[in-house]
Amino acid sequence: MKRFVCLFVFCLFLNGCFSSPTRVYYWAKDNTGAERFVQDHNRCLRQADIWPWDFINFDPMAAETLDLRLNLKNGGIWANFSPYPGAMPVYVNTATPSKTVIYWRYAYCMRKAGYKERRPYGGPL
Repeated sequence: MKRFVCLFVFCLFLNGCFSSPTRVYYWAKDNTGAERFVQDHNRCLRQADIWPWDFINFDPMAAETLDLRLNLKNGGIWANFSPYPGAMPVYVNTATPSKTVIYWRYAYCMRKAGYKERRPYGGPL
């Protein structure tokens, strides 16, 4: 059991050291709207986050503000989805990007939900 725990901690350490702070995914799924995509994205982020609790919350009653500009230096997972060809894409991320999200778990969850990765400006990969 100790070996398994040590291996798990070591893998988490490697994931944190060698993964980039920001990753952008481009998703496509037929007959899916932007609202459903955002729900799936958020569900997959929750499943991929190994430490979803935030203990530093100074004002729990304060309204959250979300900067809607694409700011890749903040880190985390960004996802791009176009409801149909030629539509304005939807970019989503969390309000405060988490450093504890495991990228491959997020991508696996989205693929399991029926999404396919596509190129940034066009067709499938």
